[in-house]
Amino acid sequence: MTVWRKLENEDCYAVAIYNFNSSSHLHLALEVGELVHIVRETRNWYWGSSLRREAKGAFPKNYVTVRETNVDKCGETVVASAGGGGVVHDIAVTLREWLQHWKQLYLTNDDRFTFMELSMRALLALRAQAASSAIPQDELRRVARTAIFTIDKGNRSLGMELAIRTVNGQLVDPLITSTFKLNGLHDEANSRIDKNMETTPSRPISQTPTARTYTVVGKVTNFVCRVSVTSELSLALHDSSGNKLTESVLLRWPPPHLAAVDLHMRPTFVFTDLSSDITKKIFLVCHVVRLGTMEPQNIDHRLIIFRRSSMCSTGSANLLGAIRRPCGVAVTEVTLSPGHDTKEIQLPFYPCEKENMDSLLKKVIANRDPKDQKQTQGLWLDIQLVEGDMKQIQQENAHLVARPTAVARKMGFPEVILPGDARNDLYVTLVSGAFSRGGKSSDRNIELVARVVDKNGKIIPGVISRGAGMPLVNEYTSIVYYHDDRPRWQEVFKVCLNIEEFKEDHIVFFLRHRSSNEAKDRAEKHFALAYLPLMQREGTTTPDKAHNLAVYKIEYKKTSSTATTEEIETEASAACLGLWSHRDKLPAGADKGLTRGPLALIPRDTLTVETKLCSTKLTQREEILGVLKWSTHHSEGTLRAALRRLLRVPNDELVKFLQDILDALFCILTQVDEDQEDYTEESYAVLVLDCLLLVLSLVADHKYQHFQPVLHVYIDQSFCDALAYEKLISIMVWTISSAEAGEAGPKRLLQCMKCLESLVRLLVRSRQLRAALGAQPAPPDLPHYCPQLKRLLEALVWLMRCGDHALTCQGSALKYLPHAMPHMIKIYPDTELSEYTVLALEALPRGRLSNQRLHALLELARGPLGSSPGPRAKLLPHLAWTLRNLLRAPAELDPDALHKSRSVDKAARLLGADTARLLDHTQQQQVMELCVETLGEVVSLLARDDVGPVEADRGELARCLLPTVLRIAAAMMRDRGKDDGAQDDPLLRKLICVLLDMVRQMSEEQYIVVMRSIDAENSRSTGVLVTDALALMMALLQRPVFRSYWADMLHLQHHVMLHACRLLALTLRENLRAAEDDAEALATVQTSFQDWFSTVCAVASSPPLQLESLPASRRQRALALYGDVRRSAATLLADTWKSLGDYKRLFIPQLVGPLLEVSFLRDEEVRNTTIPLFFDMMQTEYNRNAENGEANMRTFETELIDKVDLLAEAGRGDAAWRARLAVLCGGLCAKADSGLQAAGGALVAAAARQLDALLQYRAAPHHQRVQLVTRVLRFYEHIERPHMYIRYVHRLADMHCSSQHWAEAGLTLQLHAKLLEWSDAPLPTRLRHPTVHTHKTHLQLKMYLYEEVARLLDEGRQWELAVRALQELVRVCEQRASHTTLAKLHEQLSRLYRAPIIELRMPATYFRVKYLGRGFPDHLRVPRGFVYRGNECEMLQSFKERMLDEWPDAEVLLKLDEPGEDVTDSDGQYLQINTVAPLMSEKWHYLLECGADEQVVRYYEHNDVSVFEFSRPFHRPEDTINGNDVSGGNEFGSLWLERTEIEISDTLPGILRWFPVVSSRTYWVSPLEVAVETMTKTNRDLKHAISEARNTQASLNPLCMRLQGILDAGVQGGLDNYEKAFMTAEYAARHPEHETLLTRLKELVADQLPLLQLGLEVHASRTTQRELHAHLMECFKNRQRHVHQRYGRRKPIVELEPETPEVQLRSVRDSVDLEPRLNKRVSDVSSGNESTPKSKFKLNSAISWTRNSSTGTLTPRKKRGRKSEGSAQSSASQWYTSATNGHVNVNIHSPIASAINSAFSSALNSPVLGNHNNNYSLATDNGNLRELRQELVTERPPRSEVERDRRLSQRTSFITNSEPPSNRDSLGTTDSNQDDEEPPPLPLKQSQRSVEEDQPTLPARHSYDLVLTPRTSYLHRRPMNSNNERAPTPPPKKRNQVNSS
Repeated sequence: MTVWRKLENEDCYAVAIYNFNSSSHLHLALEVGELVHIVRETRNWYWGSSLRREAKGAFPKNYVTVRETNVDKCGETVVASAGGGGVVHDIAVTLREWLQHWKQLYLTNDDRFTFMELSMRALLALRAQAASSAIPQDELRRVARTAIFTIDKGNRSLGMELAIRTVNGQLVDPLITSTFKLNGLHDEANSRIDKNMETTPSRPISQTPTARTYTVVGKVTNFVCRVSVTSELSLALHDSSGNKLTESVLLRWPPPHLAAVDLHMRPTFVFTDLSSDITKKIFLVCHVVRLGTMEPQNIDHRLIIFRRSSMCSTGSANLLGAIRRPCGVAVTEVTLSPGHDTKEIQLPFYPCEKENMDSLLKKVIANRDPKDQKQTQGLWLDIQLVEGDMKQIQQENAHLVARPTAVARKMGFPEVILPGDARNDLYVTLVSGAFSRGGKSSDRNIELVARVVDKNGKIIPGVISRGAGMPLVNEYTSIVYYHDDRPRWQEVFKVCLNIEEFKEDHIVFFLRHRSSNEAKDRAEKHFALAYLPLMQREGTTTPDKAHNLAVYKIEYKKTSSTATTEEIETEASAACLGLWSHRDKLPAGADKGLTRGPLALIPRDTLTVETKLCSTKLTQREEILGVLKWSTHHSEGTLRAALRRLLRVPNDELVKFLQDILDALFCILTQVDEDQEDYTEESYAVLVLDCLLLVLSLVADHKYQHFQPVLHVYIDQSFCDALAYEKLISIMVWTISSAEAGEAGPKRLLQCMKCLESLVRLLVRSRQLRAALGAQPAPPDLPHYCPQLKRLLEALVWLMRCGDHALTCQGSALKYLPHAMPHMIKIYPDTELSEYTVLALEALPRGRLSNQRLHALLELARGPLGSSPGPRAKLLPHLAWTLRNLLRAPAELDPDALHKSRSVDKAARLLGADTARLLDHTQQQQVMELCVETLGEVVSLLARDDVGPVEADRGELARCLLPTVLRIAAAMMRDRGKDDGAQDDPLLRKLICVLLDMVRQMSEEQYIVVMRSIDAENSRSTGVLVTDALALMMALLQRPVFRSYWADMLHLQHHVMLHACRLLALTLRENLRAAEDDAEALATVQTSFQDWFSTVCAVASSPPLQLESLPASRRQRALALYGDVRRSAATLLADTWKSLGDYKRLFIPQLVGPLLEVSFLRDEEVRNTTIPLFFDMMQTEYNRNAENGEANMRTFETELIDKVDLLAEAGRGDAAWRARLAVLCGGLCAKADSGLQAAGGALVAAAARQLDALLQYRAAPHHQRVQLVTRVLRFYEHIERPHMYIRYVHRLADMHCSSQHWAEAGLTLQLHAKLLEWSDAPLPTRLRHPTVHTHKTHLQLKMYLYEEVARLLDEGRQWELAVRALQELVRVCEQRASHTTLAKLHEQLSRLYRAPIIELRMPATYFRVKYLGRGFPDHLRVPRGFVYRGNECEMLQSFKERMLDEWPDAEVLLKLDEPGEDVTDSDGQYLQINTVAPLMSEKWHYLLECGADEQVVRYYEHNDVSVFEFSRPFHRPEDTINGNDVSGGNEFGSLWLERTEIEISDTLPGILRWFPVVSSRTYWVSPLEVAVETMTKTNRDLKHAISEARNTQASLNPLCMRLQGILDAGVQGGLDNYEKAFMTAEYAARHPEHETLLTRLKELVADQLPLLQLGLEVHASRTTQRELHAHLMECFKNRQRHVHQRYGRRKPIVELEPETPEVQLRSVRDSVDLEPRLNKRVSDVSSGNESTPKSKFKLNSAISWTRNSSTGTLTPRKKRGRKSEGSAQSSASQWYTSATNGHVNVNIHSPIASAINSAFSSALNSPVLGNHNNNYSLATDNGNLRELRQELVTERPPRSEVERDRRLSQRTSFITNSEPPSNRDSLGTTDSNQDDEEPPPLPLKQSQRSVEEDQPTLPARHSYDLVLTPRTSYLHRRPMNSNNERAPTPPPKKRNQVNSS
């Protein structure tokens, strides 16, 4: 015995590594990757459960691997994943949820399949990275952000919920987040996903707008160039014009023979401080400079590759005086995007030949297509664009700059200049020069050397930067161009000096000729120089421009002979300061000679350089310098002028020196004394204020908003004036008070209000500095208290009281004052600040500046006044009052103020009244949005737990605003319901969130207080509030305002709504008690209570709360946050219902439906809570009715039945609910009193039966619901629910119409009509038409239904039934003398009467079907089966195909034997199908005797029938002549039929196309009876063929074939067979009881002869085949002599009985009678017959046989891949072979009698072969059948020949089957009423002699399972093979067919 051990670790999980499949129910099937929870184990097995589905069992240990798992549990819900937590866990859970959706996308061929596949693969890769623990933290954050973004996009694509996360990637907790804020987070996330943006930015988003700074990180990976000497690589970014954007990064490329010490020293470089335009078109340029001699030596043309370029750490400018010669440039355009991975780029190399490098670069940029696409020279780099400066990169992407990195800055200021970013860089560009030869025969090789020297000419060491990555050098050496006296360099170097050095230093440019001869080159000296001063005389720095410098020759001869070259150069560097530096400043006549010391002017030579200053301390503007040197100007009396000039400085210059300017201004403010006590326009303080306002407003401007952090840093860290606050307050108060003085006053005040925040920050900081000095005492709780601020606050309040002249300033004050409050609160009590703020807002007239007022309130609520309890208590009442007034009337409230407003009047004058109204409407909308936004901020504030006590504030807000907000939200929801196009309204969503937050924050105690306060204001307000609240909740549930994938919002909404319902129940209970004596009030409360119950039920039934439909992760999160809201709702419903007491009776039956819907929820606890309420309702109503003398609960019963039907139809309810109803309600009923016990028990049972029927109907596929709907109909008919009965009647009719079963649809509608009366009585609601509501009386609707029934029956070709319906209408109209209607009805009747005569109508076919096996639904497993009415012209095989299409897993049994238990009790599906023949109903038998039209008789033979029959043949050897011989004629004498008659529950056609068999009986038919039946039918068919052949438009072929088959029965035998079998003395002696039958058979033979004679006459009048007619006449004469001799003469037929009038047939082929009449005792002989098939046997030549179509037997349908096709039939007969040698082979035919005669139109056109001794045949020619007829043939051809012919044709003749012989019990046959398929060839006829010689002797066949229909059959005899011949091998079984034996 296996012992399972329980695992100690309860959280043990494993992952399947193999697929495990098992048929045992104890095993757990596994798929690879499936996660299982292990509970127990044995040695080799685990026992556990799958987390993917609800299944548990055992599985092998070696199929799984145990993994450490991250598990989240909540109740029974478990979410687990292996591999880690955090983002790894989230990805695993997401992939598990996506997998099922992804499979479904594949099955449906959805376009999203590929996208989801890519997303899943991306998540797998990201999960691998996150789980590897091998990536740095910044990369891990990037992986997490990318994974979250991918998850959100995938969830959106699949329609799954949107997960809201924090910046750190954690899910937002909705329980600690306000609904309003949560909605905003959803909106943001939704927008990011819609715009395909990252869910989380790379760093937290700052609320203050900041400029973007970018950095390019690069790394050289390879450089290929044909050069053998040391080279420099200078990398920089250029714009499209070739201008340099950044400093250069200098790399040294050493050849291999040099020391490798320089390699790998600086592997990376960065270009930083780049602005946002870096993402535009830029070029990465690399200048390659060769270092060495003038001419390259020992050039090695081999390709030298340096794999890892590096940066040189040496500090020398060249290698031992090497010349810098141009080599070429490498350049490419780069497109950079932040956030992307590193990409590798190539810079193609372009050699510099005869042109300078600048011209080459511009040419390459202008024409970027490389000359040689296959060139291999170039530079390869890896680059990446990263957002942020170097500091941010080192913090967030430290791995990018982990190695030593060269940092190249932008050649200019970044977008943001921080206060600590001190910079003094001067970029000098060597542009070009023009130099004379100086006595040389050719142009010189000019080399320029730049040095920074002091006023004494001494070199300033280490101040020149050649490029990033290189140390600072003493001088910069230019490139040397060969023999070029006008070089163009465009080289840049940077001068790095201190501020003090700038004032005294200058740059000297020395010129030198470099010789190609090394010896001469060493002797060359600098022949000239030029210089550039760094400072101008007024103290400003040299301007940024091109400088055209004068060149001075160095006269070495004029110097001391003992002076060295360096001393001479030093002297020259100092002497140049006495000369003019720029050519444009040279004095007149300077070209004639200008010398100083060793320098002399060279008139023609010039040097051009450009400078660009990047300094935060040095300025090039004299105006700024004037303020910075304010003390000098003050002493000179020019300070006021200097301050005024500052106002004219360009903005760009001001922001560069922001800190210095502010320091200077505050120094002036505090240190300069005023000339007079009062301020005037000329006061220093006023001028300083103007300058301050200029600077501060400049920073506040949008263009320079990124300098706001700079200003803030300055104020917090650098500002140090402790006395400025007093001056600032006084000057600001003066500015406010002097607003009306002149034009400058209002402008200054407006600027002051705009800069209010910055000014307050400055004065607050100043006061803090002053307080730090301890100069004044202050309260302990406010150490920086500033009493002077009160003056400013009072001035602001005064400003708000001003008139229209201050309107703009008031608006600015409202806008910027809230931003100043967080700073004022540091130096002034917050409560007093709040009071002054409220005073200022109240001082402003009510109708003025509503938008600005709301903006101010919004910002105040967000600020510290809102987060502190004290100031909030002062501010909140005013805020609530303002919002309520504005929400009540969104327009401006004070009309007088509006008319007085100059802005509005001006707008109306300028724009017109209409436009003014439009603007007013827009303003109203803005006011509404601001009100909602402000409310949202307030409720979000009150939802926080860090703002102190909030209960009183919540109550005040709810009391003041709840009714107003609720009313507005309800109105907006109603408007939204009217406007179908308004799908998403953000304003409405925000308003709903405000309401949810207000309700969510309200406790029961607060609610009671609020409601009492509201009721005190207006006694009817509470009732209106309850009504509005319930209406709003219902509207939200019906038309949600939140998107369906906002799962958190929807769950939170339902959670809050349930809380609201709990609160509203308190009010309703109180109102119910208060309205006990007031009927009107009681009715109102009753209505409200009903709405309340409906609302709670709707909340519980809402789709987002149905946890079983949610993914596991979502279900776990919902349960953890809110629990199961449905259970809470059910408990609330039960508690409230019980609290109603005696008032329960008021709510029955209205609450039955809502409570029933809740009880249908698939939660056991919900059902246990709600189902007992139904018993309480039953008991309540029963007791109430019992008091009135009616002990019933009819009302409750009706409502329950109705709602069960509606809800079950909507997909609610299941078998578990039915069981709980029976247990709970049934158990309670059993314990009740006797009366209630009986009534309640019956009702519970009825509801259970009803639900059973509805569940079966709902669970069935759509095409199988037709039968199940009748069960529902019978149930509702039984319980007398006409309205429900009618609904399903019309549903059944619609099903029939959709399937084009028109007759059944019409008969179904008659069920509705039968419920109505032929009267003008008003039509009750329960009898109305479900969709047509125009009829008011019984008569109107009944006439409409009858007309519709007639139309449908006409469409279904049931004209006889349509006539009955119209006749009923005629009877009614005759009684009412409606002649107009009668005329129309009679016209319709006339057409319907003619229709059966003039239109061809195929007879109906019927099939018996038995469903065997437990795989079928129970309602189909009827013991006796069903009878189906087939489609028009449907064969048995076609019907089988249709059934197998409906049941693709079913198998068709091949026998009619009763199957055993292995079939009936199996889990499979088996079908037993055979054709049955209808029996005419007895009530129509009179038509056979009254001379009715043949078409009408044939109709009733196949319609309005309920009894059917089928037969199987059996041989009885004891009935033969010799007792054991069944060959020859004795075969017909021993053939008995086992005939089975079955009766169905209703007639066909009916409301269904099938009905179950209710009874059956089986009896035997003797051979003589078979013969009589066959002869009767043959004569009738012959008569019909003659009648139709008289029509010259009809085909003669049917008559020809029938005559030939009777007179020349060459194969089947003929009359001789019947004579030998029955018309002998021996037979008469053995069966004296058959004397009557024998007489009847003889009469039929004699009666046939006149018919044959008449048929030959008609044939002679039309035929063209005279030889055939002559042969038929000869055969007839022989027959005539024989019959006259034995059976007597009959009177010749001159004219047939009156037939139907000659009609115009549709075609010649269709001009035949389709079906002969049936008598009472005839039956089918073949299971393959559609309606009246024939036997394979013929009695004599008086019996006609015809084929199915003009081309022969039916062509088999295309084979299907089914097991049931082994005996698929397409001809009219079926082989039945015996399992033993004692049985006889019998061939069965089932053609439809006369319709198939037209199939042989081509047979009569063939020549007659053979002789005229009754042996001739019809051969096959081109696929046309030539039928053989021979009279009284008693022997058959050998079986070998028949088998050979069968193999050749794969079909038999008209006497054989279309398939090879099969088992004798096969049921597979087909109908024969198709006339367009090709016949098989016939076996060749043998001579009489050969047949007799080959005649075998076979034992008698004692049993036949063949299904026969003798009514239309005839006997046929064929030769048999010898006894030694084995039976033909049955065909192989095909799918869907099995042998039941």
